[in-house]
Amino acid sequence: MKVIGMDLGFGFCKVISGEDAYIFPSVVGSGGDDILKVSGIKSPDIEKETVSVDGMRLLVGESAIKQALRTYSVRAKSWIDSLAYRALLRHALRLAGLGSESREVTIVTGLPVSHYRSYRDRLTHLIKETAGAEVEVKVTLQPLGTFFDQLLNDDMTIRDKGLAEERVGIIDIGFYTTDLVTVDNIEFVKKQLSSYEGGISSAYTEIAREIYNVYDLKKEVFEVDSVVRDGHVRVFGKCEDVRAIVVRCLRDLAIEIEAQARSIWQDGADIDRVLVTGGGASALLGYLDLYKHAWFVPGSQLSNARGYVKFGRRLLLGRS
Repeated sequence: MKVIGMDLGFGFCKVISGEDAYIFPSVVGSGGDDILKVSGIKSPDIEKETVSVDGMRLLVGESAIKQALRTYSVRAKSWIDSLAYRALLRHALRLAGLGSESREVTIVTGLPVSHYRSYRDRLTHLIKETAGAEVEVKVTLQPLGTFFDQLLNDDMTIRDKGLAEERVGIIDIGFYTTDLVTVDNIEFVKKQLSSYEGGISSAYTEIAREIYNVYDLKKEVFEVDSVVRDGHVRVFGKCEDVRAIVVRCLRDLAIEIEAQARSIWQDGADIDRVLVTGGGASALLGYLDLYKHAWFVPGSQLSNARGYVKFGRRLLLGRS
């Protein structure tokens, strides 16, 4: 049976299917045939990032950023019910190769802690409806992906026995949300779960605002990711160093996340280790002054999706 891991985040969508992994911006935009026929020739790349939802042709990912007349983004729990989310889901399933094979498929995905109870059943139904095939869907808490990614090897043997026995804190820094969960002997500690709208985008929004104030240059939030990596922007053909702005805004977010962590775990003495993961983790590496036993998960942007695949395969092994 094929297992697909999907992490459809507010900032980026991550999909793992077999040996293939895909990441694309969670951006959807409107586009007509005039965009799809540049110089009278249809661009293959744009066609690959075009989906049809409710009779509308929509651009997704990089093509939406570059070519869309208008982009759509939803920054609330209700985004699962939005046109944009359905477009991203359709594109993710296409990248995963769903429909190209007749064998059974299991799709595993996750939701932020604050969204889980309200939208688990809705998301399960939506994936089954969109897939157009007999698929099994498992929806779990988002940070659990990283937990299973670190716990299991690719062959489903135990990679880290300590994780199965320890009390582990997980900080999942997403685009619009940050989740903090505690797992003890592979069970959730319910009184130590937290989710708040303070992901990496809050720092990116502030960076974009500062750049506009100083240089009169408007940057969309999804464009700031490259600014953080490069440390500069181009204004009238000239590179302007914005590293001081980036450092200040990322440090402010790090202080906020540290305060949230300490509100749950205090000094962290009763936690055996803390895993820092999510798409925003790499940007905050060097800024977060967390516990001495905190560890930044390598390849954290894909860690949840990798863990979803391992979780799905482990479930299948348990049935055989």
